[in-house]
Amino acid sequence: MTLTVDVLDRLHAEDVATATHLVQRSADGAALIELLEMLWSVGIPRAKPLIGPVLDRLSQLRPLQG
Repeated sequence: MTLTVDVLDRLHAEDVATATHLVQRSADGAALIELLEMLWSVGIPRAKPLIGPVLDRLSQLRPLQG
């Protein structure tokens, strides 16, 4: 939940760049999914530009299939 709170705090402060940086540094897939759900469903102002970076980071974390 910490990632979600930190990112929402940055969005509230209109600091999308820092919010994006937090997403890109995260290695917690569950937290990223929670954040994505929040951004997608709640209609948070300034959330739209962050959905892409969350999806990108999740795709980087998924296990490689051999």
